[in-house]
Amino acid sequence: MTTSFLDLGVPARMADALRDAGLTEPFAVQAITLPDALAGRDLCGRAPTGSGKTMGFGIPLMARVSQAK
Repeated sequence: MTTSFLDLGVPARMADALRDAGLTEPFAVQAITLPDALAGRDLCGRAPTGSGKTMGFGIPLMARVSQAK
C-alpha cells in the first residue's frame, strides 16, 4: 500500500502542489517525520544526503506558517 502526502496529514492544497511538481510519494524519512512535525512536535532526524530530510522538515514548516495569524 502506498502512502500519500495527504495520508500523512499534509494540507490538501500543499499536497496538490507537490503532486503538480511530480512528488506523489513521500520518501521514508518524510513518512516518518511528517505526522509528528505537522502535529507540532519537536523532531530530531538523521538520514543520508538525498533522502528527503529538507522536505520532511520544510513541508510542516510551510504548513504551520500558513496557519499563523
